[in-house]
Amino acid sequence: MNFHNLNFDYVEQHRANPQYPASPSSPSNHSDAILRDPNLDYASSRPASPSPQPTVIPWAPTPPSPSDSTPEFYGPDRLFPPTLIPPSVPRESTYQRFRAQNIPFGTMEREADMEGQMNADMLTGFRDELVREAGVVTPGVDDSPYIHYAIEALTRDRDTGYSGNDSSSSNAATPIPPVLLSRDMGYYHPPRVQEQRQYAPLPMQPPILPTPVYRHDDRAPEQPDPFEWPFSGEPLGLQGSPVPSSWAPRPKPKTIQPHEWRPMNRDAMADSISQEKASGYPPLHFLPWILRPASFTILMVSCLAMLAALMYCAVHSQLNPGLVPFTGSIYGSQYFVFRMLPQLLAAFILIYAQCIATSMFRIVPFLRLASNQAQIRDGALFQDLYPKSFLWPRLIGTRKIWVPILVTWLINITLPLQSSLFTVILVDGVWTWAAVQGVAWTLVALYVALLVATVIAASFWLGVRNTGLLWDPRSLADIITMVSETNTAVDYQGTQRTGTRDRLRFALRRRRSDRLGYWAWKDGRSGFWYALGNSMDHENSLPFPDIQAKHGVKIEKDGDFTLGDRDVEAAGSQHHIRYRYLPWCMRNNQLLYLVVTAFILLLALFVVSFLPSTHISTGFLPWLLAAPGQGAFSAADFLYSFLPSLVGLILWLLFQAVDLSIRVHQPWAALSGTRGARAEESLLADYAACLPIQSTIHAAKNGHWRVAVTSLLSTLFLLLPVLGGGMFMALTRPGGEVRMYPNMPAFAIILALLVLYFLALVGMFPGRKAFRLPHAVTCLAEIISFLANEDLLTDLAFKQCRTKEDMLLKMGLLHGTPETQPRWIFGVGPASADGMPGVRRARRFTEKRPIRKSQIRRGGRNMA
Repeated sequence: MNFHNLNFDYVEQHRANPQYPASPSSPSNHSDAILRDPNLDYASSRPASPSPQPTVIPWAPTPPSPSDSTPEFYGPDRLFPPTLIPPSVPRESTYQRFRAQNIPFGTMEREADMEGQMNADMLTGFRDELVREAGVVTPGVDDSPYIHYAIEALTRDRDTGYSGNDSSSSNAATPIPPVLLSRDMGYYHPPRVQEQRQYAPLPMQPPILPTPVYRHDDRAPEQPDPFEWPFSGEPLGLQGSPVPSSWAPRPKPKTIQPHEWRPMNRDAMADSISQEKASGYPPLHFLPWILRPASFTILMVSCLAMLAALMYCAVHSQLNPGLVPFTGSIYGSQYFVFRMLPQLLAAFILIYAQCIATSMFRIVPFLRLASNQAQIRDGALFQDLYPKSFLWPRLIGTRKIWVPILVTWLINITLPLQSSLFTVILVDGVWTWAAVQGVAWTLVALYVALLVATVIAASFWLGVRNTGLLWDPRSLADIITMVSETNTAVDYQGTQRTGTRDRLRFALRRRRSDRLGYWAWKDGRSGFWYALGNSMDHENSLPFPDIQAKHGVKIEKDGDFTLGDRDVEAAGSQHHIRYRYLPWCMRNNQLLYLVVTAFILLLALFVVSFLPSTHISTGFLPWLLAAPGQGAFSAADFLYSFLPSLVGLILWLLFQAVDLSIRVHQPWAALSGTRGARAEESLLADYAACLPIQSTIHAAKNGHWRVAVTSLLSTLFLLLPVLGGGMFMALTRPGGEVRMYPNMPAFAIILALLVLYFLALVGMFPGRKAFRLPHAVTCLAEIISFLANEDLLTDLAFKQCRTKEDMLLKMGLLHGTPETQPRWIFGVGPASADGMPGVRRARRFTEKRPIRKSQIRRGGRNMA
C-alpha cells in the first residue's frame, strides 16, 4: 500500500474498545485482538453476542494499540473499518439464526468470515476517499491479513516480541502465543478463553469442502490428498458448496519446467501440426495376429465343431444301441478313430488356447503402460511377460483377461477325458462302440466354458484402441526402441545388482506410473517421439507403497536419505553378482531331482514291462469291474485310459515350462559369449514369442540347437497324454478272463518318448554358465535394467524408428554380409564408469572408442 499520500491533518477522536478493557494489573495498552469482532456494534459501542471464531487457529501476537490520548487514525479503524450493518439488524441475529437452524459450527465460521471480508462495493462507508483507495489496492481480495502481519513485524520488539514501553513488555505474564496461517492466508486471533467457552455446546464439525468438477483430461484426478485440493485438471466449477464459488480455494499456477514431457495422441498431434505430418507417425494400436478377430474366430469355430461332435455322439448313443460295431482288434484304424483321434483334436484346441493365453501375458504389460490412468500403469513394469507354467494357473489383468486364462488351464483336463470318451458295450450279443454319457457331457460343459471365455477375450481385444505398440515386441531389439528415448534411465543405474524382483521393485518405486506412447515437450517446443517415459511433473505420481511391510525390505534412516535407496548388494563380489542367477530348470538341485526321478521311473517301467513274468504284451488283470454299466461307463476302461493320459499330461506341461524358460534366456546366453553374437542370434531372437514349431525353425536357422531340440521335444511330448490315453483296453480272453491289453505300437512310442525326455533333462547340465545372469529377465523392469545403459541408449540404431524395417535398416541388417554386420555383447563396456553389465556393441580393438562430453570436460579419455 502507498502511505505517502496520507492526509496527516485529519484526526478523529479515539473510540474505546469496550470488549477488551485494559487490565488493571498490566499498564500495557495492548489489545487482545487486532481484527475487530464483526459481531460488535461499533456505532453504539455495545458488546454483542460473539461470533464463532476458527477453533483450529492458535493465538497470535498482537501489536500494541495506541493510548487513549492518541487518535486511532492509523490503527485498526483506519485499515479495518467497522462492518457496515444497518442499525435495525441486531448483531445477535446471525448467531441465533445458525443455532436455530442447527447449522454446523464450520458453516457459522465461514459466514462470519464472509461478513468480515467485504468487497469494494461496501467501502463507501469509509471516512474519506484516501481510505477507500487504500482498501481496494487489490480489488476482490482481502489484503488486511497481510497488512496486519506487516504492522506486527514492524512494531515487534526483537527481545520480547512486542513494541511499546519497557514496563508493559517486562510485565507480560503470559507467553507470546504463536501465529498460525489460516486457510485463506490470514492471521487470526481467536477470542478470549472465557468467550470460547460459550460455544462449547456447539457441534464441532469440520467445514464442508466444496466438490471440484474436473474437465476431462488424459490425466484424470487420482487419489485426492485430504489436505490439499486435488486440482490435476481444469476445474469447471464447484458443486454443493455452501459458499460462493469465488471463495473456493484455487490451485496456484505451476511453472512448467524445461524437462517436463506431456503425453500425446494422434488427435493432439494433428492439432499441433498438420494432419498430413501427423499421419507420418504410425498409430499405436498394433496387435499380434493371434489376438485379432480372425484368430479368435478359428478357436470359436473349433469349439463349436467339437461341441457338435460330442453332443451328436452322446445323443446318438443314448437313443440308439451304440454307434458302430467293434471289429475286435486294437490295432486297426477303427481303434485309432475312437481311442486316439479325440485326444489329437482336443490337443489342437488346447495348444491354440495356450498360444492365445501366452500372447495375452506378453501384451498386457504394454497395454497397461499405454493407459491414461496411473492406477492401471502401476506395477505393469513388474508383471510377468510369460506364464511360468500351465501346470498351475497364473491369473493376471481384469476379469476379461484372467477368465480366459483360467479356462485355458481348466481345459487341460480335456485330454484325459477325451481318452475315456468311448468304450464298447454289448448290444444283442455284438460289441459296439458307444459314448460314455458322463464324460461326454462333462466335455460339453468344458468346451462351452472355453467358447464363452473366447468370446469374452475377443470382445476385450476388439475394443482395445490403444496398445502403445508400433509393432509386435517379440525381441530385445523391440524393447530397446521403447527405452532409447526414455527420460527414466537414471533410475535403472545400479539395478543390475538386485537379486530379486522385490528389491528391484523397491529400487524402481519411482517408476510406478511410467507411460508408453508418444511424447512432446510440455513447454511447447516442437518435436514428437515414441518412448517409455514419465512426464516428470510429479502430478501423476502415486504414493509409495509400504515396501518394508509388503516385501520385507529393511529401510534404515541415515540423515536425509534412507539406506534403502542405496544398493546393499554392491559390496558383493562382481563375479558373484554377474553369475548369481540361473533359470530354475538349470539349477543343480532341481535338475538333479528331475534327472534322478526320471531315471528311477523309467527303469522301473522297463523292468516291469519286459520281465517274462510281467511282460506287458500278455496283459494284466484290471482289479476293477470291466463290464460297462449305466451310461456305457466301465470302471476299468475309464481308469486305465484316464490315469495314463493324466500322467502324460503332467510330464508334457512340466517339460513345456522347461522349454519356455530356455527360449526366454537363449538370447542372453548368446550375448554372454566372449565375442558376442550377431543381431539375428541375440537382439532379434524371438523364441519366447514363437509358436511351438516356429521356434524350432528359427532356432535351427541361428544355430541354437539346444533351443531347437527342446522346442521340438516339447511339441512331440504332447503325444504322451494322447497315446497314453488310448494305450490300454479291456478285452476278454477265450477262457472268459478279462484282462487289460496294450496297443504295442503306442506303447513302444511312449517308451521312446520317455527315453528322449530323460536325455533332454540330462542335456541341461553342460553349457549352463552362458545362461547365468545377475537376475531374472521375465518382466520389463528386469529386462530394461540391462538395456538402460549409456552405450545402448546413445546408439543411433534405435533412434526414431517408426517401423521395424527402419530399425533393421539402421542396425545394418538389410545390407552387407553377416561378417560385416555389428555384433552385440552382454558385459561391461570399456568406458563404463559404474562397472555394471549391460547390452552394448561389441567393439574391436582397432575401433575408436566414442568420447563423451563428460570425458572432454575432464580433459582426457577415461580408459577404465
